[in-house]
Amino acid sequence: MGVAVTEDDITHGLVSLQFQTNLNESELSLLHLRKRSFELLLHAASQSTYIVGMLNTITHHIVTGDMLRKGSLSKHRVNIGFVGGGRLSRHIISTLVHHGVCVPHDISVSTFQPEKLDDLAKTGVHVCCNNRLVVEQSDLVFVCVPSNQLVVLKRDVDLAPRHFLISYVSTLSKHQVAEELQHLNLLKTDYMYNKDAAYMHNEPYQSVGMTLEDELVVEKLFPGMECGFVHTSPDWVRDMILVFYRYILRIAPDGALNRLNAVLFGNNHGFYLQEKDFRVTGGSNRIASEPDQLNDIVGVGGKVSNLNAKISRKETLDILYTSFQSFFKPKSIDVSKYQ
Repeated sequence: MGVAVTEDDITHGLVSLQFQTNLNESELSLLHLRKRSFELLLHAASQSTYIVGMLNTITHHIVTGDMLRKGSLSKHRVNIGFVGGGRLSRHIISTLVHHGVCVPHDISVSTFQPEKLDDLAKTGVHVCCNNRLVVEQSDLVFVCVPSNQLVVLKRDVDLAPRHFLISYVSTLSKHQVAEELQHLNLLKTDYMYNKDAAYMHNEPYQSVGMTLEDELVVEKLFPGMECGFVHTSPDWVRDMILVFYRYILRIAPDGALNRLNAVLFGNNHGFYLQEKDFRVTGGSNRIASEPDQLNDIVGVGGKVSNLNAKISRKETLDILYTSFQSFFKPKSIDVSKYQ
């Protein structure tokens, strides 16, 4: 069952109706901002898909003892929440379902105007106007609201350390979002703009989910790879690993590091992370053995000795990229039996 998302440009192919036909020279010079906006959507959707896909893989591995086969789904899946039901949320939800990392019934959305998401609700997405309900019942929460609405989220929800937040509040830094929400277990990607880069060949009238079927596009989106207008800070890989590790510590603390290595690197034992790679500089210099201790790492300003350098090596990035890429290959999945 698909999730409907309005196309970015319904005038594609109809030259006389395309909006740029009537733009003057000054306005035409700003068209690159439209492509930049689309590429930001690609980054957010691809990173979200990877995060959800990996957490589902970890959950399945811990529950069943086996790794998920590529292109398969499991009944052992995380619950996904969205605070905010705008364009960004819709594109991320559509991409998650399009690439088979979850089904609509895994997803809950809190929005001021739930009636505007009737099309999503008909597919099985849970739509409501209750931030607290969505946060409490979700393993992972995507914050997709304007910065001036963070105060509403803070008012509605007393955020506990167990709540994983992924923020796409683009106008604020990670530190500012953490301050607004008074919450350390927060991941926020830093994007950097490359004004001299040529945009990837896809035009922004194509859906995000379909664009991410293109291996050349996916390669440009992974940290450390060549990119277009925007790219992701290399710290994103480190922060992702810390999120995965904290999640494992929360649901299965015994042998957590071994489980993390098995999921990230499989049989490539030479790349396995060691306890010493997670020591917090300026802190206790001990490996975090409980999920709350990782607040010092995932939190604002936390430093992890050795980890960043170890996972920044090309050989390590290549292995992690293979995992990243695997979630975006076109899949033929019958999701009806999981709903």
